[in-house]
Amino acid sequence: MDRQGESSMESLVSNSTEDPPYKFDDYAQRVIVATLILMISILGIIGNSHVILAVLLSKKLRTVTNAFVVNLCVADLLTCLVIPWHSVALLSRNQLPVLGVICGGVAVVIFATVGCSIYTLASIGLNRLLLIKRPRTTYPKVFTPKKTTVLLVLTWLIPLVFILSPLLLGLGSVGYNSQLHFCGPDRWHKHHRIFDVIIAVALYPVPFTTITVCYILIWMHLRGHVRRMVSIPMETGDYTDVDGSVAPRSPAAIRSHQPVNPPQISRRQQEITKNMFYIVCAFMLCLTPYTICLFLTDSDALKPYAAALVLFNSCINPLIYATKHRDFKAVFHCIVRRQWDNIPEPSDCLKAVRRGICGRGSRSA
Repeated sequence: MDRQGESSMESLVSNSTEDPPYKFDDYAQRVIVATLILMISILGIIGNSHVILAVLLSKKLRTVTNAFVVNLCVADLLTCLVIPWHSVALLSRNQLPVLGVICGGVAVVIFATVGCSIYTLASIGLNRLLLIKRPRTTYPKVFTPKKTTVLLVLTWLIPLVFILSPLLLGLGSVGYNSQLHFCGPDRWHKHHRIFDVIIAVALYPVPFTTITVCYILIWMHLRGHVRRMVSIPMETGDYTDVDGSVAPRSPAAIRSHQPVNPPQISRRQQEITKNMFYIVCAFMLCLTPYTICLFLTDSDALKPYAAALVLFNSCINPLIYATKHRDFKAVFHCIVRRQWDNIPEPSDCLKAVRRGICGRGSRSA
C-alpha cells in the first residue's frame, strides 16, 4: 500500500470512535528485539552450516532421516540469512524507500521456510513411525530415493502455494509493516485477517496433528515393546525385535541362560527418534504462541516477541544435534578441531579435498 493510502487509513481510524490500533513505537523495545534477531541470525548461520557440512563430509550421516534433517537445516539457514532485515526495519526511524520491496520478499521467504520446517518435521514423524512400527522390509520400499525426493519437494511446495495464492488473489499483502516496524503482512490491507487465518490454518493444524499422532503411536509401540521384552522368559529363547516380530535366540544363549538385549539397531533407532522428538517439542514451543496471535485480534503487542520466538527455533536444532546425536557430535568435534582424518566414514568429497591438500603439500616440500 502506498503512503497516501496508508495515511488515509490512519486518519480514518483516528476519526473513528474505536481505539487506535497498537503501534510498536517504543524504540528501546525495538532495539532489544532487533538485537535478539541479529544474535539468532549469527548463531543459526554458524550452527546450520555445520550440520550441512557434517553430512557433506561423512557418509555415516547420509541416512534417509538425515536427508530431512538437512532439509530442515537449509530452511533454517535461509531464515537466518534474511532475518537481519527485520532488525533493519525495527531500527529504522523512517521507512527506507527500498524497505517495502525487500520486506515483501523477506516475509515470503520466512513464511515458506517456517512452513517447510513444520512439514519436514511431519515427514520425519512419518519416517520414524514407519521405521519403528512396521517390518524392516517395508521401510526401504516406501522411502526410496525417488519418493524421498518427491516428499522433500512437497515440504517446500505446499507452504509456497498457500502463501502465494492469497497474495495473487488479493486476499492480503506483505511488505514493511509500519504498525509493528516488521517485515510481514500488511496490517492496513482490508483482507489482512483472511490472510492471517489462511497462513495459520495452512501451516499449523494438519502437520501438527500428523506429528502428534505419529509420536503417540511411536510411544505406544515402544512401551508395548518393552513390556513384551519383560514378559518373555529367558528359557523361551525368543526376543522381540524393534519391528514387533519375534526372533529366536541363539542356541549358545539358550544353554547359558543369559538374557539377550535387543539388537543394537533397536536402541539406536529409539535414540534417534527421541532426538527428533526433542526437535519437534522445541519447534512447537516456539511456533505455537505466534500461531495463537494470528487468530487473536488484540494480540499485536505480543507479535514482535512471538515472531522473535519463532525465529529463535532456527538456531536450536544444531544445538540438539551437537549434544544429543552421537554421530553428529563426533563429526562436529572433528570439524571444530579440524581433525579431518578422524571424521568417520569420510565422503568422496572430503577424500578429494584431502588428496588435493596433501598433493600441494608434497609439491611444496
